[in-house]
Amino acid sequence: MFSPQAFVSALIAGARRDAAVVLLSIAYLLLAFIFLEMTPSTWIGYFFGSLMGLVSITALFAAGVRGGYHVLVNRVDRPISAIIRDIRGVSFATATSYLPVALAQVTLVSVFWPWKARLPAFSWDEALSDLDRTLHFGWLPWQWLQPILGYWPVTFLLSMNYSIWFMVMWTFWMALAFSERPQRTQFLVTFALLWIFLGSVLATAFASAGPCFFGNLGLGDNPYADLMSYLKAADQNAPIFALDVQDLLWQGYAGSGTEMGISAMPSLHNATALLMVLASRSFHPVIQWALKVHFVLIFLGSIHLGWHYAVDAYVSYAATLMIWFGIASRFQSRTLMPQVVLAAPEPLARAAEPPLS
Repeated sequence: MFSPQAFVSALIAGARRDAAVVLLSIAYLLLAFIFLEMTPSTWIGYFFGSLMGLVSITALFAAGVRGGYHVLVNRVDRPISAIIRDIRGVSFATATSYLPVALAQVTLVSVFWPWKARLPAFSWDEALSDLDRTLHFGWLPWQWLQPILGYWPVTFLLSMNYSIWFMVMWTFWMALAFSERPQRTQFLVTFALLWIFLGSVLATAFASAGPCFFGNLGLGDNPYADLMSYLKAADQNAPIFALDVQDLLWQGYAGSGTEMGISAMPSLHNATALLMVLASRSFHPVIQWALKVHFVLIFLGSIHLGWHYAVDAYVSYAATLMIWFGIASRFQSRTLMPQVVLAAPEPLARAAEPPLS
């Protein structure tokens, strides 16, 4: 039976536990109101759009991962029935306690996308490309990698891995956010700071489009023309999904499609891939190694597919490590949940936890 008092108690307990993430999301929203001059009514539209999208994706990913776990590990004949039992096993207090962190994440997403779509004019691509060449002994990173990666099956593999980045990242976020795993709070705070600091602040300061769009910017000789020609040739043998996404992004930027925002420096793909490796210590070794392989392939793919300059990744790695270890003493060993929720029989992560964890 629903109890308003129990609901409020669990909600407060969850807000206290995840106060850092909640406060970061509120601060991010206030920054958007100030610097983007976004009105509350406009933001509410983004918020509900993000809410609907994330709820749908979360339900889909959680059901898929948990269903796969029941089939492959538990060997059940009826995975849907097993998922329903998992959901019924989650206590009311536990489910309610995760609402604050979930709403904080929706708020972060609802600010990130309009911020990305309103970045200033690209003015750093030439400088970043020149810096790449200087750091890599006169050659651009893609030129060093092309003799090794320049085969369509390898390119297809890198494109596939890059395409599943969001699915991997969001599944990992669920597995930690809806659990009481070690380093949970450290991960969530770092994750939020990456999207705020790297995805908005630094992306604004170093507005750049990336190698794949270098030729579209009218900057003179395009040192990435041969790379893009190779990718289009590889696309004739196997679908290189990055090319379709790049076309959609540029059409949106040029005003002939939905504007989703373009940003190269720094690289959130690389930052979050590293973060998942850092935060996976409590997971099964198979998952840890899978995340390490994913991390390496994301780095290679970000360069080989024309998404990023190598320095985009280097800056992202430095920022991720500084944030992760910088907040470790405060959040790593923090008590995660007040007693009112510790009494709950099952964590919500039972519905989202990856196999073999």
